[in-house]
Amino acid sequence: MGACLGKKEKPEVHRSLRTQHKSAKQNMMRQRDTDIAQFYDIDATIGRGSIGTVARAKHKESSKWYAVKTLQTSKMSKDALEEMMNEIAIMMGLDHPNIVRPLELFQKKREIYFIIPYCSGGDLYKRAPYTEHHASRYIAQVCDAVAYMHKFGVVHRDLKFENVLFQSKAPESEVVVIDFGLAKAKVARDKRLHDFVGTLYSMAPEVLRGSYDAKCDVWSIGVISYMMLASAMPFTRFDDEELLLRDLEAERYDMRRRCIRKRSEDARDFVRSLLKAKVKERPTMAAVLKLPWIKGKNRDHEPSPNSERASFSETLSEQDLAGSLREYSATSAIRRVGLMVIAHRTEADSVRTLRKAFRAIDTGGEGYITFQELEDVLAKNGHSSEEIKDIFNAVDHANDQRISYTEFLAAMLDGQSHLQEDALLDAFDRIDSDDSGFISFENLRDLLGRQFSPQLVQQMIADADFKENGVIDYEEFKQMMLGSRPARRLADEAASE
Repeated sequence: MGACLGKKEKPEVHRSLRTQHKSAKQNMMRQRDTDIAQFYDIDATIGRGSIGTVARAKHKESSKWYAVKTLQTSKMSKDALEEMMNEIAIMMGLDHPNIVRPLELFQKKREIYFIIPYCSGGDLYKRAPYTEHHASRYIAQVCDAVAYMHKFGVVHRDLKFENVLFQSKAPESEVVVIDFGLAKAKVARDKRLHDFVGTLYSMAPEVLRGSYDAKCDVWSIGVISYMMLASAMPFTRFDDEELLLRDLEAERYDMRRRCIRKRSEDARDFVRSLLKAKVKERPTMAAVLKLPWIKGKNRDHEPSPNSERASFSETLSEQDLAGSLREYSATSAIRRVGLMVIAHRTEADSVRTLRKAFRAIDTGGEGYITFQELEDVLAKNGHSSEEIKDIFNAVDHANDQRISYTEFLAAMLDGQSHLQEDALLDAFDRIDSDDSGFISFENLRDLLGRQFSPQLVQQMIADADFKENGVIDYEEFKQMMLGSRPARRLADEAASE
């Protein structure tokens, strides 16, 4: 019952993905109709699903490694293809430190190739067995991600050990939730779902019965938690679904195993709370975050098992934050778009300090920063409410009254040495969506969706069009991103003042 992503052969479906989102942060995934072999060398297979495979792939120009999911569209029905493209759209709309982000999509007649970051640390099986400290840290990250999904009406429906990956092999690596092939979007609270999907060992009893809601994900996290604490599966009679359902409904799992008996009472209570067969007795994800085992615990790597959630002063200074945000708010709109693209593709290990700062400001643990949360930090540095509002609006690129993770990264990248040649080339390539070698008005409109008026987009082109020929080439893009402009243009501006 593996998850998958697919694509309908009709080009209309492909084009619809490019225009359905209204903000740039939801349109970051690069879509190409060209052969993937022009850009990537596909290496060894690292996983298999019902209709496709997952392999490592090396980007030819940068030599960086990514994961590529190859899907055989010839094996999928038209309805399944439409549904799978919807799942890709789900990933395009999510923006959280612990949720995998889509990077590129390639289309051929009978196959599609879906590029995501390569998580070299492997899945949860790779680091087993777990200390309770490590288990609580990783489960807290998963819970943060799933609570964020549920807040925006997305139910994963296939949470399991194989779908939680370590971003890297580093000891301090975080985990990300992957594989949204079985996810469901726009699920209202208490809406009933009926599809028999998922994986038996982590499947909630109500899914087997054929009528369930978002709390099926809560049960699956309970299974994952038990496995990390007990080094065993809580339920095992997978050869007989009727007997398995009886075990699930009777909550017949062993809490007397020697490994789990050594765990704290808070840890055991956490598992018991999530593995409630009666859905009404099972907590929502919002309530799960308040359970003692993970509430207030640090999601970031800390050597001490007793560490609490990091304070802002332990990540970045308030002066550094204020300075970076102020500079970002004062820069041009086209430059902010460039920084957004770079932030979207920045490797997780290179932004650990920024990720800690994001979590420290996001005191509500919702996966985004509110105006009040930003004001609580910046007001201490002497900024007025009006100044903070201007900064907030500039960083809130999507104009949805919250600062997303990628928006925060974009605002903080300037002073973090991330504007290197390969990052700039990558960003230029993403915006130059027709591979013309120039960023045109149409390219920006394609990326920005309906967020900006044609007049504003034209002004963005003009702000970086130093050669005044109506388009932006790479030389101009690089000069704009690095804050430099040709001497002739500077002299012209000085003379006009």
